[in-house]
Amino acid sequence: LRQVNVVGQVRTPQAVPYRDGLRVLDVVLAVGGLTEFAAGNRARIVRTLEDGSRREIRVRLGDLLSRGDL
Repeated sequence: LRQVNVVGQVRTPQAVPYRDGLRVLDVVLAVGGLTEFAAGNRARIVRTLEDGSRREIRVRLGDLLSRGDL
């Protein structure tokens, strides 16, 4: 079972099942969005690779949610 763990300043932190075509916006909406304390433009996607190393991708969620800026 593949899943995306969503933690931090979101309404309901939880694991969301991964599916092909899943987008960051889909995941954020599934957890109820960001809290009023969230620094949305400092969000990160952290991926653990098969060799155990981690890769971080910065995401400007604040811009995405407020302006639809992809």
